[in-house]
Amino acid sequence: MKLKRLFTAVLSAALALSLCAMPAMAADGSTAADVWTQNSGSITIHKYEYNGNDAKESTGENTDEKNVPTDTARPLEGATFSIYQVMNRTQLQAYYDGLSNVSSVKVEDYLNDTEDAIKEGQSYSTPFVLPQTTDEKGLATFNSLELGLYVVVETATPDKVTSPVKPFLVSVPMTKASNLNEWLYDIHVYPKNGTTYGEVKIHKTARVGNGAESPLKGVTFTLEKFSDTDKTWKPVTESESDNTKFDLKTNEEGIVSVSGLSQGKYRFIEQSIEGNTPYIIDKKPIAFEVTKKGEIQYNGENAAPAIEIPVINEGAAIEKKIDKNDALTKSTDYSVGDHVPYQIKVTVPWNIAKLTTFTVTDRPTNLKFDGKTSDFSVQCENTAVEEAAYTVVNSGDGFTITFIPANMTDYAGKDIIIKYTATLQDTADQTTTGNTNSASLVYTNKIGVDLKGNPTEEDKKETKDEAVVYTFKVKVHKTADDTQKGLSGVEFDLYKEDANGTVKDDAARALGLDASKKWTQINKEKLVSGKDGYLEQGGLANGDYYLVETKTAEGYNLLKSPVKVTLNIKETTTFTKDADGTITKTTTFTGGDEQNIGVHTVNVVNRKGFTLPVTGGFGTLLFSGIGVLLVLAGVGVLFSLKKKSNRA
Repeated sequence: MKLKRLFTAVLSAALALSLCAMPAMAADGSTAADVWTQNSGSITIHKYEYNGNDAKESTGENTDEKNVPTDTARPLEGATFSIYQVMNRTQLQAYYDGLSNVSSVKVEDYLNDTEDAIKEGQSYSTPFVLPQTTDEKGLATFNSLELGLYVVVETATPDKVTSPVKPFLVSVPMTKASNLNEWLYDIHVYPKNGTTYGEVKIHKTARVGNGAESPLKGVTFTLEKFSDTDKTWKPVTESESDNTKFDLKTNEEGIVSVSGLSQGKYRFIEQSIEGNTPYIIDKKPIAFEVTKKGEIQYNGENAAPAIEIPVINEGAAIEKKIDKNDALTKSTDYSVGDHVPYQIKVTVPWNIAKLTTFTVTDRPTNLKFDGKTSDFSVQCENTAVEEAAYTVVNSGDGFTITFIPANMTDYAGKDIIIKYTATLQDTADQTTTGNTNSASLVYTNKIGVDLKGNPTEEDKKETKDEAVVYTFKVKVHKTADDTQKGLSGVEFDLYKEDANGTVKDDAARALGLDASKKWTQINKEKLVSGKDGYLEQGGLANGDYYLVETKTAEGYNLLKSPVKVTLNIKETTTFTKDADGTITKTTTFTGGDEQNIGVHTVNVVNRKGFTLPVTGGFGTLLFSGIGVLLVLAGVGVLFSLKKKSNRA
């Protein structure tokens, strides 16, 4: 208000000197008609922002440099002016000659009650010429004007202007302030507008579930401003105060900062996040308004000219592990036929209700999902997840769980635990490649907005995690103690202690196994040594096993008791993810025959025995006959000796 009064006062003073000069001159016998040498003139408006700088507020001559504002005053583009002729040449000349019935001239005489626009219904109420709008240099010029007195009204201003300049009078011509006998036909005026700007910062953080928030770098936004003219949103790429280009990508601290925002309605819209992150892009506009006072209105509340708006990006995650002896691990060993217990942990984002897709798929290699048995469960905080929140279907050897986001608000920000078992198949890989079980989570990671403001799915993301099961091999080399060469055709069975085993009591005792324990036979078919004396059994987890020889080579003794074989192969596995989320597994084996092959070989020796006759054969009868004859001969000898003794 002070600024408007100041400018009005300055212009009024300048005009007063001109308007008062001619009546004074007329009193001395001079007339305006004698000195007006032109029939037309011009008004050039130099429009600048004024924010406390030392720019002058005045009228001036042509290129009067002393009236040009300093560098701190910026040209103001987009201000529109209209001019109204309130005295024509004859009337103005009469006023200057002191012949008019108008004793004094005040701009208020021609304005409405609020003094911000020309009076309506008067002869001068229509703009004298077409309105003019200041260009990028802040200039608006009215050329070829008839001589007369004009009211200049600022009818439209850019958004950055707090209020228009109050209407003012300009006389064409007017006398120079420095010499009242000289006339100016091309008038330059320097009205200034006070402007105000707002500043807004977006502070981006990210979290997964209930995890800690951290600054989110590399989030790109667009900034738009609403145009009242055509009712559309238009991009804003630079500051209106100094034309500095905006960097609309968050920095290391997760900050995007924009300043030099004139009054109006704005919105930030998130577009992308650089890198492979689990975070969800939400394109719901972040709307705010800069008021005429330069204050930021956000969420219905006015704030200071600079505010910081916190915005969180939610994330989802999946983690796959194996349960081994009640401990979760990413890699371990099991035997073929074992029911391997798995656990998938899925972290639900806080904005789950906005998502369209949230699906978990299990993809095993050389394993098969056991199905929805008693081992299968979907829980959150040790309570079963409502069945209305998901469906399960078999998918290949695995399964797919399709969650229904609209029914998952109770699980927002929490972990869902999926437990199940899968059987290790006899096709299992027995090398460092292992048998991978991969779990993937596919979810909406870019939320759009429809015309009604409802969330829509613009894009999806797949993130994976995996765990691996290894299985090893026992190799037996059957050799003879006399030749140290391999024995072929020797047959074995392999047993392992098993709480659920069916071999026990007398059956176990007959095999030489501990009858107080239960045992399971591992091999489905007889293990038979080849011509080189080797046989093998794969698909084994670490542990103690017992070889029971059931048939040996001819001429060799059958082993009296089982041979204990201990598998103790250690595996070391690391998983790494590259920038696009691809998982790379690196594995080493130690503790086997040689480095990194996962095989343990044991040497079993058979000794040569005596050849005994078969019970009930012809040889037995022969020896029995000879024995009888010998007994009879012995008896005969005894009787003969007895007779001799009697004779004596």
